Amino acid sequence: METKKKEEKSLVIYDEKRLEANAKLGMSKVDPIDIRPPQILLVQKSSIIDTFVDKSGKHPRVGQFFHTGRNEILDSFGCFFLFAAKSKYIDRRKPEEGEKSQYKALGVMADDYSLFGMTFRSSALFTLSRLFSSAVSQKRPMFFFLCRLETKMLTGEKGDWFVPVLRIIGNEENPEKLIFLEEMARSFDQRAKEEIPIDLEEVDEALEEGKT
Repeated sequence: METKKKEEKSLVIYDEKRLEANAKLGMSKVDPIDIRPPQILLVQKSSIIDTFVDKSGKHPRVGQFFHTGRNEILDSFGCFFLFAAKSKYIDRRKPEEGEKSQYKALGVMADDYSLFGMTFRSSALFTLSRLFSSAVSQKRPMFFFLCRLETKMLTGEKGDWFVPVLRIIGNEENPEKLIFLEEMARSFDQRAKEEIPIDLEEVDEALEEGKT
C-alpha cells in the first residue's frame, strides 16, 4: 500500500513544469540549424484537414490557423517577426506555371516567445508589407512591432478562400525582451548572409496552398 502511494506521488511530481524544464535534455549536441521551426498554416478548402488534429482531437475549420508544433487551432494570434526572405517556388500541382514568388518568415509567439515559421504565397504574398513599411518609415526593426495575424475571406472566380491579415497592435518596450529578440533576429540574418538554408518543418503542400 505504501509503495503504491509513493508511485502515485512520483507521478504527480513529474508534472508539466518538469517536462518543460527537461525539454532539451539529450539534445545538447544537436546542431540548432537541424531543428526546423514548426509552421503556422492557414487552412483552406483544398487542405487535407484530417491530417491536422489538436490535443483534444478536433480538426481545424477552413479559415483557421493551425500551429504544427503545438498542435493548436488558432483564430488569430499575437507575434513578433524576426526574419523574412523572398524566394521562388514551383507549385507541385501546377509545375507548368513555372516559378512563383513567396515569402518565408520566422517569428516568435507573443505569449511564450517560441519560434515558428510561416510561408506567404499567391494572394497572401504581400501580407507582411505593412510591417516592412512600418519598420522602414519608423526606423525600427521588425521585432519591435507586436503583430496580430487574423484571417479574411476573399471571393473570386475560383470560389472563396482565406488570406492572413497582419495588424500592428503595439510595440515591445521591455529592454530585456528586445535584446532577446534582437539576438534571435541577428542570428537568422547572419545565417541568411552566409547562405545557410533556414528550413521550416515539412508539411503537406496541399494544406499551405491557397487560391491563386
